Amino acid sequence: MQPDCRAALLGLLLASPASAQDAGVAPSLPASALITVTAPAPEGRVLSPTVRLDTEALEDRQPRSIADALRGLPGVSLRTNSRGETVARVRGSEERQTQVFLDGAPLSVPWDGRIDLGLIPAGVIGSVSVRKGAVPIEYGANAVAGVVDLQSRREGFSAIAQAGNYGLANVSGAASVLLAGIDLTIGAAHQSQDAQRVADPAALPFSQTANRRRTNTKSDANSLFVAAGGALGAVLLRASVLHFSAARGIAPESDRDPALAAPRYWRYPAVDFAQAQISASADLDGAELRGVLWRQWFGQTIAAYRSADYAVLRGREDNDDDTLGGRATLSHGAGPVALRWSASAQQADHIQRDTAFPTDAPGPSLAYRQTLFSLGAEADVALAEATHLTVGLGHDWSANPRTGDKPAQPVRGAWAFSAGLRRALGGEWQLSLTGGRRTRFASARELFGESLGRFLPNPGLRPERIWSVDGEIGFRRGGITLGLNPFYARTDDGIGQRVISDAGLSLRQRFNQPRTTSFGVDALALFPIGKTITLALTGTWLNARDQMGAPLLQRPSHEAMLAFDWAPSPAFDMRAEWRRIGPARDLGAAGDVVQLPAADELNLRATFALFAYRGARVTATLAIDNLTDALVIPQSGLPAPGRTLRLGLRLSSDGD
Repeated sequence: MQPDCRAALLGLLLASPASAQDAGVAPSLPASALITVTAPAPEGRVLSPTVRLDTEALEDRQPRSIADALRGLPGVSLRTNSRGETVARVRGSEERQTQVFLDGAPLSVPWDGRIDLGLIPAGVIGSVSVRKGAVPIEYGANAVAGVVDLQSRREGFSAIAQAGNYGLANVSGAASVLLAGIDLTIGAAHQSQDAQRVADPAALPFSQTANRRRTNTKSDANSLFVAAGGALGAVLLRASVLHFSAARGIAPESDRDPALAAPRYWRYPAVDFAQAQISASADLDGAELRGVLWRQWFGQTIAAYRSADYAVLRGREDNDDDTLGGRATLSHGAGPVALRWSASAQQADHIQRDTAFPTDAPGPSLAYRQTLFSLGAEADVALAEATHLTVGLGHDWSANPRTGDKPAQPVRGAWAFSAGLRRALGGEWQLSLTGGRRTRFASARELFGESLGRFLPNPGLRPERIWSVDGEIGFRRGGITLGLNPFYARTDDGIGQRVISDAGLSLRQRFNQPRTTSFGVDALALFPIGKTITLALTGTWLNARDQMGAPLLQRPSHEAMLAFDWAPSPAFDMRAEWRRIGPARDLGAAGDVVQLPAADELNLRATFALFAYRGARVTATLAIDNLTDALVIPQSGLPAPGRTLRLGLRLSSDGD
């Protein structure tokens, strides 16, 4: 594989407007593939910093889920929380401040304000973009720190089957074909594992048996994706459905003595997610109208147990969510100015019933509703031949007309605005400066949720307000890419957690924190060495502190990755990753501050082409995560898995 191809494969390029636009369209695709509902990048538009993984880069990383694909991207941190969900943080932000989109529609479950990235199959995704800072106005409310923007697969086919230690199985496939003028994509995936490996038994003093099988980490998940698109006269249409279901356990927080502070002994017997959406684009005599409608259904059951043997139920929570939303954007010229007008609306209903044991008496069925509405406009103007300016203004509203058995809530609103300036410095250098203000309204779960007796509700939570500024300087020539992205963010009324003693119990409660600040720098460097080797270095240095100067919790001071890619022949490719995760702090069981140590992790990937036949090729795959069994602790009492091995075969279209 040549160095210029491997640069795209690594996907760690600064997404300048031209490159982002070119990379998003494959010449062989039908016209319906050109629908880009959120944040298209015409030449004159200035966007906040973006990193992107294309189809080749995703296959090179051999991810089982989107969570696997995002690890090591500059400015992006992944962690598995105490609910067993894998979530992303952009440059020290909270996970709910980063929204996840698929083909222009939000995937986050509104009740909780987030989605488990470990359950989104990677095989049906064609590209992943992470936009950081003050993202474009059309993303709507709550996208305050960044966006994970997923685009579904649009061409070729690929299938992989892998098996690994502790009963690991990973089987997925996706194919796109053109039939009678309609482009059709179908994908399916299965993931399962009997248990995760314990890297260091000494780090788990409680709720862990004396073996390497992590307590309560059995998982099983299946997914299906179907999409079809085509032209209906002058209108381009694409409809899709994503569905996944799962059953899994959640590792208990093993830093706490059950006699003093009981951890979560939870299992999810059933998790069910489905989202149907339809997007459209039409050229209206020089103007372009783009839109997407989505309907999301989500249900899950949480079973809480009394001890680590998971024999006696303590309670059960049943959730049922139904969400309907839409977004429309109109783009047109007005003399020397390019204008975009956007509007989005979403209504989310949540019904919950808690059942206590041993009485097995279900509680009342409580209904909650949250509505979001956004209006916005952006303008692009060329100030000079090499200088472009983009400014945006919007307003967001949130209401909670149904609040279960909790107090009524006022309707809240907030202004959003942003500005970006980009200048080509000559040669291969480019400089940009972006910034703005965004607001995130508390999710209904943050306002009203009790999590089976773990939280004290706080219906008085105020919205979070974030001011952010980004600088970006980039250089690209002959396969070499350099990027530096200093950033600053100030958060007012950020929603944090505190521990409160109530009736002899240590309960958590969300509250509005005083002002916090984060500043730091993202960096990347991509170097080809000869014709067979590429080195990629990415990293983030972060200083995130509260008003008193204390470091914010669960924010590593630095994260870095050095990736070595060696392709001595078209038949063989090897990728080695060294990841460094810096020290951080977290809350202990009693609300005290504990230190999380720094860690180093080594990952390996390799593929070997076996044979090709009639436009398809079969490749042997090897993936090893955490080769040295390093102890990585992103959250107190919840270390990351130890060494994980996967061996398998991949079938793909020749040339992918």
